[in-house]
Amino acid sequence: MRKAIVLTLLALSLNGFAKQNEPTFSGSYERAPLEIIILDIEAKLPYTFFYKQEWIDSLQFTGTFSQTPIDAVVNRLFENTSIRFYLDGKKVYLTNGITIISTPEIITSVQAQTNKQKEEPQVEEGKELLFTKELRGETQNNKDLENYVFEVGSRAQFKAGGTSTLVGYIKENITGEPIEGALVYTPDGNKGTTSGKDGFYSLNITNGKHEIQVQFTGMKRARRNLILFSDGQLNIGMDVDVIALNEVVVEASRGANIERLTTGVERLNVEQSKTVPVVLGEKDILKVATTFAGIQTVGEGAAGFNVRGGKSDQNLFLFEGATVYNASHFMGFFSVFNSDALQGMDIFKSGIPANRGGRLSSVFEITAKTANKEKVVVEGGVSPITSRVTAEIPIIEGKSSLLASGRITYSDWILQSIAHSDFKGNKVSFSDFIVKYDHEIDQENKLSLSAYLSKDHFRLSSDTLFSFSDFSYINEMATAKWLHRFNETMDASLIATYSKYNYDFESTQLVKNAFRQDFEIKEYGARLDVNKDVQAAHQFNFGLEVKRYDINPGSKSPIGAESIAASVALNHEQGIEGALYFSDKHEINKKLSFNYGLRYSFFTYLGPGITSLYLENTPKNADTKTGETIHEKGEFIRTYQGPELRLAARYMLGESRSVKVSYDKSRQYLHALSNSSSLSPTDIWRLSNSYIKPQTGDQISVGYYEDFMNGQLETSLELYGKKLDNLLDFKTGADFLLNDRIESIALQGPGKSYGLELSLKKSTGRLNGWFNYSYARTFIKLSGEFDEETVNNGKFFPTNYDKPHTINLVSNYEITSRFTVSYNLAYSTGRPITFPTGLYKLNGVEILNYSNRNEYRIPDYFRMDLGFTLKWGHRITKGAHSFWSVSIYNLVGRKNPFSLYFDLEDGVVKGYKLSVFGSPIPTISYNFKF
Repeated sequence: MRKAIVLTLLALSLNGFAKQNEPTFSGSYERAPLEIIILDIEAKLPYTFFYKQEWIDSLQFTGTFSQTPIDAVVNRLFENTSIRFYLDGKKVYLTNGITIISTPEIITSVQAQTNKQKEEPQVEEGKELLFTKELRGETQNNKDLENYVFEVGSRAQFKAGGTSTLVGYIKENITGEPIEGALVYTPDGNKGTTSGKDGFYSLNITNGKHEIQVQFTGMKRARRNLILFSDGQLNIGMDVDVIALNEVVVEASRGANIERLTTGVERLNVEQSKTVPVVLGEKDILKVATTFAGIQTVGEGAAGFNVRGGKSDQNLFLFEGATVYNASHFMGFFSVFNSDALQGMDIFKSGIPANRGGRLSSVFEITAKTANKEKVVVEGGVSPITSRVTAEIPIIEGKSSLLASGRITYSDWILQSIAHSDFKGNKVSFSDFIVKYDHEIDQENKLSLSAYLSKDHFRLSSDTLFSFSDFSYINEMATAKWLHRFNETMDASLIATYSKYNYDFESTQLVKNAFRQDFEIKEYGARLDVNKDVQAAHQFNFGLEVKRYDINPGSKSPIGAESIAASVALNHEQGIEGALYFSDKHEINKKLSFNYGLRYSFFTYLGPGITSLYLENTPKNADTKTGETIHEKGEFIRTYQGPELRLAARYMLGESRSVKVSYDKSRQYLHALSNSSSLSPTDIWRLSNSYIKPQTGDQISVGYYEDFMNGQLETSLELYGKKLDNLLDFKTGADFLLNDRIESIALQGPGKSYGLELSLKKSTGRLNGWFNYSYARTFIKLSGEFDEETVNNGKFFPTNYDKPHTINLVSNYEITSRFTVSYNLAYSTGRPITFPTGLYKLNGVEILNYSNRNEYRIPDYFRMDLGFTLKWGHRITKGAHSFWSVSIYNLVGRKNPFSLYFDLEDGVVKGYKLSVFGSPIPTISYNFKF
């Protein structure tokens, strides 16, 4: 004890002697900005200040200093403000509202010797310790953050052996842009999470000393050492990696394969789409999604997706929270999004969270970039068919920014020059624009505004529906989002959305029958979403959402005075859909975790409207109609409601493998009426009503997941089964265009889907990519009370989009740091089709006899693609970067059939095959960023 006292007195004496020799400052100021005073201090004294400009912009000082020590000067300058300071030698660090505590090393040594025998640490009451100076023996370089040891939380609240919540934001150091999807974890693999859209993360760990690591695509791995006393915040910045231009590195997802709680979830980073060869050289995040297990299309150039045996209208596409009703340009050849403006996409094939609903099969959640708040960034590209440019513009440095993106087509020459293409001679043009404004009001409040507009116009000469017709369709979306963080454990977001999709086409081939026809759907929505961490083991998410639908099912009007086409206008439809939801992510222990969720949804079909009445115990058609019921505006015509249970569980079998199980119940109140196997621009969306019931689905899935090669190789095997009810189909020969009695042609029945998905993904190294195989079956049963309502004798039969076997391979090999070769392989079973099986005459008229519906299949699909990427200016320090991409789509020139059709010519049935791209399609594109 005597030795400790002597050392303490010696330290204090040395400290007092040093202060006598400290430089002092003199000066007199009248309402002077603090920035001016800081510059004076730095000019007169050997001190350097570190701070953010926005912290002191509005601060002024009036007063006089006379031979005043530097610590007293700084203390007076920021008295009665939220600014705190920390003096480290000749460096002055300013913080906004965060107190930094530092103890001299000699005192620390004395305390350590004095308290050597004590087991419990001393607690300094009332002192909030968020960030502290590094411990003795570590680096003194403030830039070497990885060797700092941060104290997080309050010493007064420390509980040995307890757990606390570590929260913070992950941002890019240079731009300050939040990083979504960064993996935050402990090196032992026991704890991990990913950052959200605003870069926010939350991690429950035991109190004490920890090492935290952060990984994300194209960024250097970040490491922080910390001592956690209680709930607290630690923000982490990340630096761009020198090898960031290796576009397909997916380092950030390492560990997520086994640690992610739910099954059937895919996260696609935009960088993954840059080296994947696609038709006409336009990088496309949605097209890359079709190379994942369980995600199919019915054919080349088809719009819409079939996810785990679901119809194409059973997928919910969200852009910044707003619903996308048509996600493709030119009937499916291109997606409606310029990938340069996107941050990424989350795909839920199962394990759909409780805060999402309204569709049976999947959710595609697409987010736009948050623009750089520090400097202007411009990127774009030129391909044979499109030009695109995206600009990120700071508005208020460090606080707000604007993203502006546009893409246009500039000629139709490419479609004219494709040999053996059934689309030769067609004309097509499209454009799309994205604008997003982000503003950081303060550390607790953020505002985001976004808007989207796209327009397609084309004229087809080979399709019977659009022959010599001008066709156009428009997508419009807008979103306003406010995010508020109450504290380290609770935040909420309020979002308002608007979506609109409409089309119109003009048929002018025959002047006497020239007409114009249109369709439009509008959706207005609002959602309140709250996240709350309760203790260390529970993460609650709850909220409510409501949507209103306004639909113009279609109208038709003549064009020109000579046209005798009849005018038709269907009654508009209105409806309200809403839901309340709650979920709890519950970590039982390090191995076992659950996610319990309940969503209660409801839908009301609103007036004004007309309901047709029919004879009882008879099929619904024009002959059995007896009258109509007229409904007033705002009248509740029909209401549907019910609970939707969402459950998921994960059990860790070790550090590198796990098993998972999930169950989803979903309801769908909105239906797309289509005469094709995939979505098309002429599809008509209709609401559930007195006769058309909501579709419902129950899905259960189980999976085994294992990582090899220290997480570089991810593998998974998932099995799923679905039970579906009220699937919508149509009577043979049904025509739903401008039909005001959909119930007279519609059929509804049960369905079932089941399958297996095997996936392998190598995310790092010179050779990387993924491989998957899917076995998927889907069936429907249409067994009504009457013959015209029964198909295939009331037995289950394959749907139009049933494709049992699918194989996808995507591989990239980095020959040098500048030159990459990419290869794709795609195979799938041909989809079902109905064939003519005989010919007979009735009253002298030749009539074809057809097989059972979907009894046969078109030939299998097979395609190989090859791509090359050459990068220029790959050094991070260069102001501009660019790369050339050369790709060959359909390398072997296989004429994959999109469909088969038949014609009766001179008493002979002849079959014809429609192939979209029957020859190799070479493309070159130039891409830049500065």
